[in-house]
Amino acid sequence: MHEMLGPLVLFAAAMCLTPGPNVVMVTASAANFGFRRAIPHMLGITTGFGVMIVAAGFGLAGLFQAEPRLHALLKYAGATYLLYLAWRIAQADAASGDSTRARPINFVEAVLFTWVNPKGWVTAVGALAAYTTLEATCCCRPR
Repeated sequence: MHEMLGPLVLFAAAMCLTPGPNVVMVTASAANFGFRRAIPHMLGITTGFGVMIVAAGFGLAGLFQAEPRLHALLKYAGATYLLYLAWRIAQADAASGDSTRARPINFVEAVLFTWVNPKGWVTAVGALAAYTTLEATCCCRPR
């Protein structure tokens, strides 16, 4: 088991330190609204990803294997949402002083965004596939 610790740490570092949609969005949120107002966004990302890992570990990956259309639906929904966000960012007028509608992403929105983040799914399913074993998941077997 300890022989997998190094590769797992490197995998986690590569996935966490490379910019993805969540990193870009929380950085922009903190830059625009300050660190304190970005905390719910960060907590939403963390919670959403944790729930995603648990769901994938308890069989969501098996469900996607059994019903590939669900995986495709998630992929296209995530891509559509990312394109929508890109379009909104491109259409934003930074010089318009209309800050009455401006607000940081809240906790629930961050959780939901994490669930349509393709990098999040690749990280979750990839980590579970590469760094878990069937033997380690069953506590009922005699040793």
